[in-house]
Amino acid sequence: MNSLRSILAATDFSVDGNNAVHRAALLARQHDARLSILHVVTPAGSNPWRGWLWRSIDIDHESAQARATLRRFADEITSRHDVVAKVEVRIGDADAELLRASESVDLLVLGERGNNPFKDLLIGKAAHRLLRTCRTPVLVVKQAAQGPYRRVLVPIDFTPSSNTAIRSAASLAAGASIQFFHALSPMREAVLREADVPTDIIREYRSREEAGARARMRRGVARLGLDSRSTSFALGRGPVVQSTLLQAQALDADLIVAGKQRRSKVAGFFLGSVGSRLLAASRCDTVIVPNPLREPQSSSAADRNAVIETASLHRGAAALADALTSAQAPATTKHGRQSSQRRPAWAAVARLYP
Repeated sequence: MNSLRSILAATDFSVDGNNAVHRAALLARQHDARLSILHVVTPAGSNPWRGWLWRSIDIDHESAQARATLRRFADEITSRHDVVAKVEVRIGDADAELLRASESVDLLVLGERGNNPFKDLLIGKAAHRLLRTCRTPVLVVKQAAQGPYRRVLVPIDFTPSSNTAIRSAASLAAGASIQFFHALSPMREAVLREADVPTDIIREYRSREEAGARARMRRGVARLGLDSRSTSFALGRGPVVQSTLLQAQALDADLIVAGKQRRSKVAGFFLGSVGSRLLAASRCDTVIVPNPLREPQSSSAADRNAVIETASLHRGAAALADALTSAQAPATTKHGRQSSQRRPAWAAVARLYP
């Protein structure tokens, strides 16, 4: 989403759906983009006990009513936001129609809930279902639009999907203050504490780990050519979703922009993605950006570097675990017998992180 030229907002005429349209109108005016408003009439809404002819009449009548309501709403949008919106009513499955319509736009905007929360509870919200297959960034609006976005949080993990999220945030929220956030894993420090490593060694390790992560964040953002004057960097420690939500609360962010990792359908079904969990738990508006099938050519070297750095980090963690294991193992005497004394684990750590 390097440039925002076309926006599609979907509404079911609920408060949340209409909030999504107002936010889309603000973005369309800000970016001088084309705005379309879509409403989907589902045949399942008709009375299943009536005959086919009556169902057809009901759908036609409902579609005509929806079209008239949508036109009045578009007039209100034009009057309030000075943006001309194209309106469209489709008949069919809401998810399928939204997915088809989203293929020709740069951003899909949805409300958090619909008119039927019980149905959403049973089969999952439309936004979560769309995330599995949609190749267009999805903005889920959770608050009434009061103005342009001011504070944006972008969680990154040094993967190509993070680069996509960074670019999208810079494009979508031009002029806003953007903070890039990385959650450090607490597992390595827990291993050190379990091995009775002295506190000063752990403190030094933590300091170096944080300095390295900040340097990687700055390098990654600099490679993408973003203006650093409106950006900041922050670190957390703990599970990614919880850490990101706490940071969003501390920042008082009004938008979170997160990349969607590629993963198998089975893994996504049982575990859920970070993007889906952020979307479910965040209080502010949230954009989930899919990883493009092909990265821009100019960023290929940066992505290779990110992969190399991530692999190096994993090798370092493995080396740390091996060193701690060998340090905790009983020492062997020159006669081949095991000694009851153990080598201090912190000495192994000191060799790895001099």
